Amino acid sequence: MYRLAFLLALCLQPDPPEARELVRQAAAAIKRYPSYQLESVIRIEMQGGAIHTKMEMPSSVSVRRPDHLRVQARSQAGVVDIASDGEYTWYYVSAAKQYVKRAAAASPEAAAGNMGILPNGLPDVSQSIQSVRITGEDTLIIGGEKMPCWVVETIFGKIVLIDPPILVDKGRQVSWIRKSDSLCLQNTFEAELHRPEAGEPVHMTQSTETTALRLNVSLPDSLFAFNPPPDARETADWTLPGIVKPDLIGKTAPDFRGATLDGGPVALGDFKGKVVLLEFWASWCVPCRRELPVLEKLRREFSGAGLRVVGINVGEDAAAVKKFLASQPLSYPVIPMDDSAELIAKLAVNSLPTTVLIDRQGRIASYEAGARGEAALRADLEKLGIGKAQP
Repeated sequence: MYRLAFLLALCLQPDPPEARELVRQAAAAIKRYPSYQLESVIRIEMQGGAIHTKMEMPSSVSVRRPDHLRVQARSQAGVVDIASDGEYTWYYVSAAKQYVKRAAAASPEAAAGNMGILPNGLPDVSQSIQSVRITGEDTLIIGGEKMPCWVVETIFGKIVLIDPPILVDKGRQVSWIRKSDSLCLQNTFEAELHRPEAGEPVHMTQSTETTALRLNVSLPDSLFAFNPPPDARETADWTLPGIVKPDLIGKTAPDFRGATLDGGPVALGDFKGKVVLLEFWASWCVPCRRELPVLEKLRREFSGAGLRVVGINVGEDAAAVKKFLASQPLSYPVIPMDDSAELIAKLAVNSLPTTVLIDRQGRIASYEAGARGEAALRADLEKLGIGKAQP
């Protein structure tokens, strides 16, 4: 009898998911929730040669989609505070007693992840994955609630970082992915870091542990308001310590292909010999809505002179975009694009609107985050031989 019950229980166990697909689902799982709050602790240890450092960074993240975010992180170096209220995003670093103010973030994830503190030229690490496998099951307890998880191991090949030059070798990541919704609740990553000037590699271990999680919660506007400390001062963007502006001017624009809301194909190659203005925007973004009529005016005025305007709508549902454009029609093509799209990553778009001007040779001539205004756009176009700047 007991043998029969045991065999029946085995038969009723669900088959484990395919490991690579599970990892892919985990990367996008949190985006399904319209609001959430989570607390976590990040621990980093680096050891090798003269280096032996440990850092622990508790952090809290609050998100109300599509455009509200609050991140507060603490470490031995001080406090980092990020606040986005749908119109502006602020970054505050307590060690410098400074903050910057940017245009609205392209998404909560963009505001949190694209501050500008990562190295330039980060490769697509997914191309370095050698193997992914489910190694077992585990149950995490968060906030008193039991959360059954798959335990997934990912092995990476060599990863080359260009700036600064670092070779990441023997990378191994273990993730705890919740069975019910594919949320990654915990992970560890370890690897060897090799630098040309170093005599021996540095072994790095980084772990992230979720300590509290609330999904689909009501979050007030006041939570996302930024009130700078009395001793803090505003500084120009990209001037906070460690923050680097994307180095794009003069480089060949990344090629892209997409489809408009009506399904019409659009590709950068369609505009050879033309000046192309790419505008990354969203209908919820107040500065974007102010800028759209200016772009429409410039397109109509300078289309005959070789100007082409392409709108890239970031991260919105197609139905919402169509509804918006019914009340504010645009004569130039609009391509809906997920905020994790390759083009957005290559152009480091983290604020809306972001305007990228591409010259007739296909090189990036101008890259600006935030609403420019008509005079500034006309001045940029005049440098490319289109129109005349108005005073």
